Amino acid sequence: MIRRMGDFVEVRGRIPETLEGDLADELSRLAVLGVQIEPTDSGDSHISVWAREGDAELIEEIREVLFGLGSETVACIPTPARDWSEGWRENLVAFAVGERWWIDPHPDGAGGAPDDRFRLGVVPRAAFGSGTHESTRLMLMHLEDVECRGLTVLDLGTGSGVLAVAADRLGAAAVVALDIDPIAAWEARSTSARQGWTCRPMIAAGSVGCLGDVSFDLILCNMIVTNFGPMLDGIRRVLAPGGALILSGILETESRTVQELLTDSRMAIVGQRRLGEWISIRATRGSGA
Repeated sequence: MIRRMGDFVEVRGRIPETLEGDLADELSRLAVLGVQIEPTDSGDSHISVWAREGDAELIEEIREVLFGLGSETVACIPTPARDWSEGWRENLVAFAVGERWWIDPHPDGAGGAPDDRFRLGVVPRAAFGSGTHESTRLMLMHLEDVECRGLTVLDLGTGSGVLAVAADRLGAAAVVALDIDPIAAWEARSTSARQGWTCRPMIAAGSVGCLGDVSFDLILCNMIVTNFGPMLDGIRRVLAPGGALILSGILETESRTVQELLTDSRMAIVGQRRLGEWISIRATRGSGA
């Protein structure tokens, strides 16, 4: 029984870390408000999923997902109408990613970055991406391998906007950031405004199909495979001949599937990175049609 104490409910469980990809697949079909994954030393992950308090059907579906993925218990915790992640964010500290990045969860503070790193200020919020997950870190590390200066860049499924901001910081000539979620697009605008330089990516709510007759030298796409797979032909359409596509959100076990999808879309893999069980792939479009 859920007590009527607030506007939200946190549905909390614990699943094997190896099933995080399955969790993403299951939740992608549900209108959840946010997800938080906290790995443990035992190989399990603490999972928190948020829904509106009155949405009993959704809450029950989330419970069934967690039970189905091996959670022995599932708790439903009423959460008052407030910024429920504020206390969590207050305890976060800046951290390094790769060789060049310094992710600061307090962008409005006075903290700086080590001299050899670029500071990216990103307020962590559920489901938008804050640089802590392996998939986002892999994307940032791949960007270190690309000479972005002067390129046109598309950040597809921008979330918090951290990748669009990173490309801008590396000197991209133009950055377009898209997300089908208008709230995410708004969050990306907030992120770009909080940087310590004049950061001006063009941000909009929409899909790759809204872009019209344009092309990009570099496309960034940090999504799970079931989301980006059907979009690959559309992505190729707006990827300039010889341009590069960086994909993340891929479990190592999905590598062959992604390779086949890229081959079907006439793109070739030219690089790959790995963190834990997650991989990112860099592919290129040939100069042909």
